[in-house]
Amino acid sequence: MAAFDPITRGWAVVTSAGMARLGLGFIASLLIARALGPADFGVYAVLAATVGIVGALAEGGLTEAAVLRIAAVWPAVPDAAEQRARAFFWLRLWVSVAVVALSCAAAGLIAGRFLDGVDEGLLRWALLGIVATAASGALSAILQATGAFGRMSTLTLINTGFTALLAAGLAALGQLNLLSALIVLGIGTSLITFGAAAGMLPRGMRPGPVPHIRREARELLHTGRWLWLASLFAMLTANAEVLLLNRWVALPLVGAYALALSLATKADVVNQSLYTVLLPGVAGQDVRDRPRGYLRSGLVRSGVVALGLLGLIPLAGPIIVWLYGPSYAPSVVFFQLLLGVMTFDVLLTPFLLLPLAYRQPKLLAAADALRAVTLIGVAVALMPAYGAFGAVAARFASHVVGAALVAIALYSGRQALQVQHKEAAGVLK
Repeated sequence: MAAFDPITRGWAVVTSAGMARLGLGFIASLLIARALGPADFGVYAVLAATVGIVGALAEGGLTEAAVLRIAAVWPAVPDAAEQRARAFFWLRLWVSVAVVALSCAAAGLIAGRFLDGVDEGLLRWALLGIVATAASGALSAILQATGAFGRMSTLTLINTGFTALLAAGLAALGQLNLLSALIVLGIGTSLITFGAAAGMLPRGMRPGPVPHIRREARELLHTGRWLWLASLFAMLTANAEVLLLNRWVALPLVGAYALALSLATKADVVNQSLYTVLLPGVAGQDVRDRPRGYLRSGLVRSGVVALGLLGLIPLAGPIIVWLYGPSYAPSVVFFQLLLGVMTFDVLLTPFLLLPLAYRQPKLLAAADALRAVTLIGVAVALMPAYGAFGAVAARFASHVVGAALVAIALYSGRQALQVQHKEAAGVLK
């Protein structure tokens, strides 16, 4: 490990934990899918998609902004890093509580109008899980910002390990249903993770009073408002097709597509770990000074990940049918197609972080907004005729247009900068 650069070492640690998490998460997913069946699993997927979107709304763009702000002063100025970490934790929690309270109050309206009559009681339990996840996620982000990738990865293993263990226990008792999955596997495991995370933080960064929380709130929101829009649109892109599909096809097919999407997302764990490790680094000057070197090394890592994902495509059919049962056979082709989309996304990851390196969060937000609009537009156009295949096409189209916007904007910005340098050189002469 010492022979590799810090980013590669951190990526290896996070990826190793991610692969272990993938195995544990697969066990939990398998138990839930088999216990619920395609129809109830479709309801579970609709609730999960709703929670994902509301959770992004409740995140407020604070997490990535906090990682960048804490990483910028850690470890050179530990006192400032500690103040920023504490302020971030309380802001993250307060915003989540406010958004979840409003969402629970409107649960009847949301369930009836947008979720095709999904039980509003189940929706409220699902929404409450956002607060527990916010608490544990905030502490994990602090570990990420300080480069403690080993401890951060341990948290993911604790979360998925307890999820798999509790899912197995509930299944053995015959109590694994929609309600127990939301309460025990959603809220319960996040609270366990929060308790573990609190003991892993540096002492000065543990939740406590913050004397200048308003000032830090302004700084976080100044950077985070655009990242918030970006994450909100990204979450909308990640979940919108499941909600839209629920309006045009039967719940068993929604469940089959949701299983394929869940498995494809799990297969993308290596790419997610790469993003996790690269994010603190883009706050530095090196990436801006040497973008070609950053992209070259990033593409090498992404290429290895992409080859691994492509190798899963021929194995998908027999594995899914054998593990999940014949009722989930329609998931196979959707999973294979989604793996192709994920592979494309993996290759783009280092490139799509460049707007943060050049302090252009607006560009990131614009790209994610365009992805969301494209996904919804293509999905609405294709799903009535092509069902879940239209959902796959919409997802791929959204990634293409988002990447195109970033490429055009960065290229135009670079050209403008070169013109400015030439003009300045002419004045000096």
